[in-house]
Amino acid sequence: MNTSTRFFKQIAGYLVQVLTLPAVLGLIGYPLLVGTSQMRLFIGGFLTLGGLLGVSLADLLILRFGEGTLRSPQHVVDVGCYARNRHPYFWFATGYHLGLLILSSAPLILVLRLWLALTAGSLLYVLLIQEKMLLATFGAHYEQYRQTTPLFSWKFVIPEPKNIQVLPQLVWLFGQTFLKRWYGITARGLEHLPTSKPFLVVANHESYLDPFLFGIFIPFEIKFATTADVFTTPLMRLLLKGTGTFPMRRHRQDLKSIRTMIRMVNSGQVVGIFPEGGRSLDGSPLPVLKETLKLIQRCKVPILPIHIDGAYEIWPRWAPNRRRGQVDITFHPLIPVAEQTDLAKLAKLVTRTIFSEQKVFRTVHSRSITKGLENFLWACCQCLTHNSIKRVSNTKIGCTACGTSWNVAANYTFSNTVTGETCTPMTWNQKINQSILDHPAQQNAPMELLPDERVYLLGPLDKYISEADDHQVEDLGLMLTDQRLVLLHSSQEVQAWTFDSITILTLDYHNAISIGVGGMRHTFFLPNSDISLRWLAHFNVLVSSCT
Repeated sequence: MNTSTRFFKQIAGYLVQVLTLPAVLGLIGYPLLVGTSQMRLFIGGFLTLGGLLGVSLADLLILRFGEGTLRSPQHVVDVGCYARNRHPYFWFATGYHLGLLILSSAPLILVLRLWLALTAGSLLYVLLIQEKMLLATFGAHYEQYRQTTPLFSWKFVIPEPKNIQVLPQLVWLFGQTFLKRWYGITARGLEHLPTSKPFLVVANHESYLDPFLFGIFIPFEIKFATTADVFTTPLMRLLLKGTGTFPMRRHRQDLKSIRTMIRMVNSGQVVGIFPEGGRSLDGSPLPVLKETLKLIQRCKVPILPIHIDGAYEIWPRWAPNRRRGQVDITFHPLIPVAEQTDLAKLAKLVTRTIFSEQKVFRTVHSRSITKGLENFLWACCQCLTHNSIKRVSNTKIGCTACGTSWNVAANYTFSNTVTGETCTPMTWNQKINQSILDHPAQQNAPMELLPDERVYLLGPLDKYISEADDHQVEDLGLMLTDQRLVLLHSSQEVQAWTFDSITILTLDYHNAISIGVGGMRHTFFLPNSDISLRWLAHFNVLVSSCT
């Protein structure tokens, strides 16, 4: 049975079980909420609502982790309420039935008799049929589960790996009902999915949606490591922590997050990580971080490599709006612990499996394919003028300096309106990046430079913030040379950082860039007229030229 058929069969079965008793009560002349006293309304409503929520959760966990139906799961579910009791659905359904009967117009003595009959019948089914079926299906695995999980009592304390949260299951349900169909997500290599945990999930990072796109196929709850910058508002912190995500700081060694990740893996959980450390800018892969590979080695568990294709196109990093397109997920064979000892070999294995040899941009459906491109294309590939690309229409961009324009196709192909010459976001960026060293800034430096030092970027700043102290003064500027990054105030040097002291430079929200120096973060907020990507591109090229 394919996933879609199984999913809708489960939903249909759930609706039948929930709606049968109310329908029967109405047919035999005892409709709900007719002549019900306030006391019966309160007690019945409480039991009905609590039982319904419990039944829904129990059914969802079977669908999510059992990959089957309540009567025929494909795996033993031993997490959440199933770690506290062997048959939580029975107990929740019992409470739900009692609540409905109390809410009906039936006499209390009849309510009690009907409830006892329903409970006895359900219990006999559980003991005489369902238990035997599960034992026959799963054998020793279910027998072990029976020995550790009670039926007539509930465990109040369970191990951390078995204590799941509700929000991730609702996110998974949303992914199954909406994302999977809206983006036409297909999966290959499902036979490589592990049947037991712990293990690590590593994947290329193309968009914000990546965890949801492949997470709907993995029958385990995944705890994701993500940049701490996302945890900026109370709402985002609530949502991300509710889905099991934990923050990692990029600008210094985050020992707390490293210990959290290792603790999760050692306790038997599944952890997801994106070894590039950030989302792709133009569709091409970012370098795999050496520090991330070392952290993976320390975990000493199998690695499930995943390649995502098409996620960049449906939501590029530079685009404020999502687009509709096709996404393919490929699950590769597990990388065993024995093949992780050599760091160079591990890097090759991860790179080969999570990246494609050549990126081919897919066609998407969007009413405004050019929206956001003016914040991404920091220079014209024709005349190399900075900050000159503007949107002409929903399908056309142009350079304000040389007058060249390009039509933008649904697969992100830029076509010169005069010559017909085409390029992709990657080839556009490659061309302007290759010209960086040959085109230093035309402005004169506002201060005395070091010997043989050349200025490549110079511009105003809206604000500068560091973790040590907060500088929010007027007349700030930022200068990038071939040797260092310089903070200016009234055209005078305030502070400078040489390239060998900067551990990382990242793009941040609100058109800002940040650097990490000695475990300290420094953030520079650029004016709206500037593009943060050009600072990152110049920094990377200049640093590479120095090594």
